[in-house]
Amino acid sequence: MPEAFYPGPEDEGVSAAVLKAVSGIEFKTFSLGISSKNSEIKPLLREKISGFISKTFNAVSANENFDLYLLVDPENLLVSAEITPVFIEGFYNKFSRSVAQTFHYCFKCKGRGCKNCSFTGKLSDESVQELLEKILLPAFEAKESKFHGCGREDVDVLMLGKGRPFVIELAGPAKRSVKLAGLKAKINSSFKGKISVHSLKFCGKGKIAEIKNSVFSKIYSAGCFCGEKISAEEIRALSGKRLEIIQRTPERVEKRRAMKERPKKAEILESVFGGPGNFTLKILASHGLYIKEFISGDSERTKPSISSLLRKKCACKELDVIEIIPQEKEKISGHNPETH
Repeated sequence: MPEAFYPGPEDEGVSAAVLKAVSGIEFKTFSLGISSKNSEIKPLLREKISGFISKTFNAVSANENFDLYLLVDPENLLVSAEITPVFIEGFYNKFSRSVAQTFHYCFKCKGRGCKNCSFTGKLSDESVQELLEKILLPAFEAKESKFHGCGREDVDVLMLGKGRPFVIELAGPAKRSVKLAGLKAKINSSFKGKISVHSLKFCGKGKIAEIKNSVFSKIYSAGCFCGEKISAEEIRALSGKRLEIIQRTPERVEKRRAMKERPKKAEILESVFGGPGNFTLKILASHGLYIKEFISGDSERTKPSISSLLRKKCACKELDVIEIIPQEKEKISGHNPETH
């Protein structure tokens, strides 16, 4: 079929379809696909339409790391637009014991609502992810988010210190050139006492794999309770102990974790007696050690444990993460944690 029968970007039909597809979308780079039965004409069509887009929107054609992908069917005057997600990395702190890290449907009702979740359909009322969404989604006019953390803490555990690294992925953002400094200030003022963030910056998708594959140790502050009589001397004797630990998959996570034994390490940096039955431990733990079970022993699934060392049944009643230490930077007491 002669070239004249294929509408170019100057044709009102194709140009109108392109304009409609990208209406309201901010982009600086794009990639273009052509859907046509005539393979011979595709290169010319791509050149013409790409030139039209570049000139009209002051955008640059790119083979990778593009903001927008357009698929043009010139014969049927159809254009589909796929927006590349925006990725933002940073650190978060969590100051509430009722805020989870991410959104999760109730595992019993699958989001429908039941007694287990107080008919909310969710495992927790709020999460770091959902709070960030309240500010970030409207700012970028995005549809939804995916939250990628460098590990996670339980909902009742605080994340203190310098915070936990994360990447939040915003899907379908119509806006991209948003000032992160202003969003950080808005997040921190809006959710004071719940979460805060810092060091926000744009990143690529590759950052997700980087933080997911990071091996790190953590320093915890654990408030503990012993139902039996215990002395200040017994608690002080724990300080400085370095332990090689074998930890079987804890009972509380065995439904979603493979059952196996994992070698871990821990160092008790400080131990403070807090009166009858109470004491606080500052623990440097290797990557992946379950601290609550390290204290309780978890029906002897964790050996040794604080309970076995004291020969008395103990439990963790309050837990805070006070520092996350990347393995390559760890120099505390010369302790080199086991990696997994």
